Amino acid sequence: MSHSQQYLKQVAQIAQAIEHETVERIAVGLGQLRDRGGRLFLLGVGGGAANCSHAVNDFRKLTGIEAYSPCDNVAELTARTNDEGWSTVFEAWLRTSKANEKDAVFVFSVGGGDADRDVSVNIVRGLDEAKRRGLTIYGIVGRDGGYTKQVGDEVIVVPMVDSGHVTPHTESFQAVIWHCIVCHPSLMIQEGKWESLATTKVSAPLSRAVFLDRDGVINLAVLHNGRPYPPSSVDELEFLPGVSEAINALHQAGFRIIVATNQPDVATGVQRREVVEAIHERIRRAFPIDDIKVCYHVDQDGCTCRKPKPGMLLEAAEEWSLNLEQSFMVGDRWRDIEAGRAAGCRTILVKSNYAEQQAGKPDAIVSSLLEASAFILTNSVQDTPAGGKLCQISEM
Repeated sequence: MSHSQQYLKQVAQIAQAIEHETVERIAVGLGQLRDRGGRLFLLGVGGGAANCSHAVNDFRKLTGIEAYSPCDNVAELTARTNDEGWSTVFEAWLRTSKANEKDAVFVFSVGGGDADRDVSVNIVRGLDEAKRRGLTIYGIVGRDGGYTKQVGDEVIVVPMVDSGHVTPHTESFQAVIWHCIVCHPSLMIQEGKWESLATTKVSAPLSRAVFLDRDGVINLAVLHNGRPYPPSSVDELEFLPGVSEAINALHQAGFRIIVATNQPDVATGVQRREVVEAIHERIRRAFPIDDIKVCYHVDQDGCTCRKPKPGMLLEAAEEWSLNLEQSFMVGDRWRDIEAGRAAGCRTILVKSNYAEQQAGKPDAIVSSLLEASAFILTNSVQDTPAGGKLCQISEM
């Protein structure tokens, strides 16, 4: 086998082994960073620095994220190297930029930094500064991931299939993966030039979704006098059995997974919004969730988003290009079922013993989200490109 055959065979092996779930979570996290007005600082040396410069352009132009690389400012970089030392350049940049918990760093490095071996110590010190300031840490690294993997929140380690090609494979896949991220449908807001010049565009088929209520479906609801209430903190959050298997199976089957939850305790002052957001961040980290829609109103507000009104589902359908007739709503209360029916979805009720009115007429009644996922996978329908059906919905 020639060198080129062997090298490209290794490329294919690496592409198959990349942790695609981590790539998805990074895309989601960067979307949240953009939504909260955070900045993205890209750190790398050598080939990684060159990748950072290219990636800064893509994140700014294609996704609308405010992104920077310290290596692009040669004057400051060389001045700090001359005056304070090479190892200080990234931490000093973050400090002067007043980086904070709204921001994130993204490391492109072969080794990920190793202070003990005196390799890329500037990355190590930059990450320590990022941790002190509460930044989220992302990375695409090689070998064992180094310090970036140790301290990072979401880090992709490019699999090492040949110890003699660690650097070229890692730096090549940094470009492959960041390009995958910037063209992610949940993140990309502007097409590339050549894509925009295409004379004939085929409309993408509408996606299917599974809408999930939160409390009582994903996590345990707290019962008081027979009525369900949300957990009061992240520490009180307890995922129900089988939820991970259910969501992963639906995600792998191509469904968008969208949480739609009423959280009126924020409006009444019983709960703080930041606690709700922290709980949702924990859920996003645990499962491949595409979106979380939240209504913070009470009935008296007369909003269109509070279930049983279908506002959250309709908003998600617009944003994600969903076919609601081929989508499902899974909930444990009558409000969920009525919202799903009003949006045109199939509805599934997770049985409960709540002291409140029962749900209307769901399409199925199950004992858990895992059982609901089995029903969905058995009874779903999707148009093929030729207009045929992949499987027929079976009526109850």
